[in-house]
Amino acid sequence: MKRMAALVLACLLALSCARAKADQTAEADAADVTVDRIARYIVGTGCGLDPAGLERLDETLDADALDRYITGIYGLEEGSWTSCALYRAGGAEALEIAVFRMADPGAAGTAAEALTAYIQAREGDFTGYEPAQAAIVHDSLAAASEQGDAALLICPDAGRARDAFLASYEALYRCPFDPPNADDMTIYDTAAILEAWESGDASGLTDKDAAILEKAAQVLEDVTEDDMDPLDVERAVYRWITSTVTYDQDHYDKTVTMSPDSFSPYGPLIEGKGVCLGVASTFQLLMDMAGVECITVVGASYSSARDHAWNMVRLDGRWYCADPTWDLGDAEETWAYFNVTSDHLAATDHQWDYANVPEAVDAAPAPAGPGADGEG
Repeated sequence: MKRMAALVLACLLALSCARAKADQTAEADAADVTVDRIARYIVGTGCGLDPAGLERLDETLDADALDRYITGIYGLEEGSWTSCALYRAGGAEALEIAVFRMADPGAAGTAAEALTAYIQAREGDFTGYEPAQAAIVHDSLAAASEQGDAALLICPDAGRARDAFLASYEALYRCPFDPPNADDMTIYDTAAILEAWESGDASGLTDKDAAILEKAAQVLEDVTEDDMDPLDVERAVYRWITSTVTYDQDHYDKTVTMSPDSFSPYGPLIEGKGVCLGVASTFQLLMDMAGVECITVVGASYSSARDHAWNMVRLDGRWYCADPTWDLGDAEETWAYFNVTSDHLAATDHQWDYANVPEAVDAAPAPAGPGADGEG
């Protein structure tokens, strides 16, 4: 929910989160901060690249071939690692990022030494043939973390990549999710509305559901075209919501009884205002009517001190996060939460049931914008 007016409370909550993060990062669950997430973080933050644009060797090679590659090419001892993520540009480009979780955390330094030897050998592959690539390899690094991971960092700015690797545990740490349950976060049932939309028969709807359907259909007619692909449809709907709907200010006033309409599509569509659950359920309904796969995530913000809800969409088989509430009133070029990764949401104070919600690992094409703080 949109930006918080009570600055003192926000500062206290932020301080609480920072303290909790500092206390718990060192004990972060390795099942959460996986080598896959670390490698993606290095590629995105340390190298400034989209991981989806690189080859993923640990996915393209079968298990036996991968083991032979790691032992024969990288020089790691067989069975010394438990998981890995290997990215490379391929062809005549030297860029190569690999992260290994060692079975014995104390062996990370030994693994880094083997990877350093690989770097020295790899430089010879490009020397005389691709001098620019040879220079990149020459300045590259291998590193070990105190958590027991080892990384190969062949990229134009290896120092930046190393910093990203060493900071990854803290950066990727996710605050525990503990549902605040301050508000009724039951998602509005739109099954009857969708059935009426599909059948063309709205006679069985309640007056409110009939109004929701009529307005939703009008919105889709106004903002979408038949030849739009799912991403363009999503962007058009997101644009309509963020430029048309306002946050229900009654939610800030503890002396006022909130209208339940603000928690359903009726508030945003008919009254032009709503809270996060109403905005998310409106986005969900419009996506459902447009045939774009979408879910509503009921989670929290402010270190699980505030209820919050947002959406995820599935495009070409990949999930993306979208939080229209925290982009309300913002121009498209400054959207900070349109089709972002789960890591981005976690880093901007979103919490949710991590184990039972799809993971968004790639950012879809979208207007680039800076991060922003918000209120659930």
